[in-house]
Amino acid sequence: MKKTGKKIVTVQEAFEVWFEEYVDVNTRTNTQKSYRGMIEKHIFPRLGNMEMKKLNARILQKFINEKSKILKRSSLSKLLAIMRSCFSYAVNPCEFCRSNPAENVWLPRDMEELGRTVHVFSPQDVAAIEEQYPPEHDYYMALHICYYTGLRIGEALGLRWQDVNLEKHELTVTGTMLENGLRQSMPKTRSSYRTIPYGTQLQLLFQREWLRQRTVRQSIGNRRYNKGDYVCCRLESGKQICAPDFRFFNAWCKKQLGGGSTHSLRHTHATMLLEAGETMDAVSKRLGHSSIAITAKYYSHVTEKGKLKMRATLDNLFPPGNIRG
Repeated sequence: MKKTGKKIVTVQEAFEVWFEEYVDVNTRTNTQKSYRGMIEKHIFPRLGNMEMKKLNARILQKFINEKSKILKRSSLSKLLAIMRSCFSYAVNPCEFCRSNPAENVWLPRDMEELGRTVHVFSPQDVAAIEEQYPPEHDYYMALHICYYTGLRIGEALGLRWQDVNLEKHELTVTGTMLENGLRQSMPKTRSSYRTIPYGTQLQLLFQREWLRQRTVRQSIGNRRYNKGDYVCCRLESGKQICAPDFRFFNAWCKKQLGGGSTHSLRHTHATMLLEAGETMDAVSKRLGHSSIAITAKYYSHVTEKGKLKMRATLDNLFPPGNIRG
């Protein structure tokens, strides 16, 4: 809807206009889905029927303060950003209100920015996964790509053979597989577009899978086998695999390992690199994070281990008992 033709415009109507004219045009599918979920769950039930002209900063500040009791800081920050963007559009070009009521609304100061808890697989967990999902399983390649590279599951499933440089032992993330089975040519963020090296173990898996797919395609005489030329596909049919298919893997992890998911493979990879001495900056770029601050939030547990190790080193270098006085 372009204009309501009414003098009274509700918050919900303003959001629908913003979504149609701006969000649907300028953002990616996953972003649209994420925005829509937050708006319908948090904003519409509380503010949807309110008139835009009656909305003010005080009302929105109380709303944010209430939400701070149930949402994490990252989610609350995202919610406020959505409102600021929508109401800015409501001012200009829509002229639904004279000023942006969210402009002077802030997150509560008492909300501490804590490190995020991540699930990391132990060596025993990895061995159990190897046993449950052997090379003959459809999920095998995708799981190992996530484990050996730290890619998101959507990025691993969206990987095509043209993105893998077998000579240089490098792969380039150029897109991601969406939940609906469509490949999005642009990754999650600009920093998600990246070229990263990989090791010999994954090189052997790539070479074996490339040969397997070539052999199957020739044996069945079907050029349509794995038409998208994806690195990860169903072994027999060649059909693509989508992230929702891994709900079975996630459920198995929770039941057999006490927790974890495909994303835990990414966390495990990053943790192993950091514990092996790689810098936070290098790991951040490898993971495709937009900033090193995001990486630090996720892997603060490694930083804490580093502090303990440093204390032990300091005690060895400067043993107690040498202070006089």
